[in-house]
Amino acid sequence: MEMIDDDTEFIILASDGIWKVMSNQEAVDCIKNVKDARAAAKQLNEEALARKSTDDISCIVVRFQ
Repeated sequence: MEMIDDDTEFIILASDGIWKVMSNQEAVDCIKNVKDARAAAKQLNEEALARKSTDDISCIVVRFQ
């Protein structure tokens, strides 16, 4: 379990379609420089598709800063 504190930049809420093809760190690295939450979620979805995910792909990114 992770705590959300003042240093938390964002959280990723995603379905198996993302997590089956990338690790937590890979997902963070994929969007860490994307400031817009909607664009970050879209980028994660597109990356999962590029990695040939065959599961459902859903993602929400919540930015805190």
